[in-house]
Amino acid sequence: MSTQKDLHTCEQNEKNEKTDYDPPEDHFYINYILFFLIGLVHSLPGTFFTTATNFWMYKFRNTTIDTTDSEFRTDLQAEFSASVKVVQPIANLAFQLLTVYYGRYFKVRQRKIFILVVTMLLCCLTMIFVKVDTDSWQGGFFAMAMMITGGLNAMTGIFSVTMYTTCAFFPHGYIGAYIMGEGLAAIFTAMAQLISLAFGLSSQDSALVYFGIGLFVIIVTLLALLATGNNQFYVYHMNRIHDRTDRIINLKDVLHILKKIWSSLVISGCYLIASDSSPTGLVVSEYEGSGPWNGTKNTTLAKTANFRLLLDLYFIPTITYLVNSSCSLIGRGIALMYVPKVKNVVWSVLSVVRMLIFIPVFMLCNAQPRNHLPVLIPHDYQYIVIILVYSVSGGYLLSRCSYNIANLVTQEELKKAYQVYSLFLGLQMSVYSPIGLLFVQLL
Repeated sequence: MSTQKDLHTCEQNEKNEKTDYDPPEDHFYINYILFFLIGLVHSLPGTFFTTATNFWMYKFRNTTIDTTDSEFRTDLQAEFSASVKVVQPIANLAFQLLTVYYGRYFKVRQRKIFILVVTMLLCCLTMIFVKVDTDSWQGGFFAMAMMITGGLNAMTGIFSVTMYTTCAFFPHGYIGAYIMGEGLAAIFTAMAQLISLAFGLSSQDSALVYFGIGLFVIIVTLLALLATGNNQFYVYHMNRIHDRTDRIINLKDVLHILKKIWSSLVISGCYLIASDSSPTGLVVSEYEGSGPWNGTKNTTLAKTANFRLLLDLYFIPTITYLVNSSCSLIGRGIALMYVPKVKNVVWSVLSVVRMLIFIPVFMLCNAQPRNHLPVLIPHDYQYIVIILVYSVSGGYLLSRCSYNIANLVTQEELKKAYQVYSLFLGLQMSVYSPIGLLFVQLL
């Protein structure tokens, strides 16, 4: 009898130990979906803000002639894009630094909720002013637009550091969900552009579509985050973050981490240089301008008018944006599922080779206008094949940057490694963004 009682006690203790130390399961992949949504909302609002170019040109137009024609572009119209490119990286990088050094005073969950609420309010504020007549105070509205884009990118900077910190304490696959969500944001943007074109929406209505979709995704993500507050899997891993009382990262830590993750930074740097310097947004269809609205008398063209219309009107949003972003997402998915046993230096070399190949290739595509270089790759099918290879390889390599970090450092260093990577990624984005202007001038 005593032996049976001891055996029962031993089994009960083993059961208790399993309950105490084994992490709970993520039932129905609720938290995996949450990470995916957070990745989506991390990139979506800022992307939509810059995508609504026609809306901003309308807001800052010359009201005396009521046109957005580039020949009559106002100072505010001309300065808008450049101002956004200055404000975005500064706000992003500044708040990344602040989060690294002072974020420890605020719980990670509180930071996430705060970011989503502020981003939601900024989107609401932008939507309110879509239909408001701002013609009499364009200068003031321009300043407001810069503050809004600064606020959105400040939240993006905080979000980036916060999420990489979170991913360090969750199973490795969850950073994959976050990265996949970021990739889907570009597809959302391209789809919104196509919807606007298909329904012939005005610049104001298109802006409402963009910001409305962004606001909807933010609300869904916020509700999902609030719903996981008592989820056992989520609470278990989040408590591991709260229990840590690490000292603030210093220069010695940064240099130590950089020696280990340099290959990931090389890959991300080459990706950003190739992305910023490639004039894909200027590449037009070989059939551009051959539609019936140009008064053509060619019967062959007239019979294929609908085909010409599709190429002329939908070429850039479909091929350059939708196909590009979809293939990039496929590349990210492949990186999540397929991990060949290759040294990190090989990934670095491949990223450099990719950059050196695609920059001149895109320069020789049918990017317009151009004054110096010839068009040696004129056909649409050639450009589409190039986009497919470029996007899949880029999505794969960019994802490898984040995935490889976990294999380059110890588990104790992973949190700091992600923070350093996030900071230097933001720094690279700030430094490389003006490169595109140089390459456009070389065309």
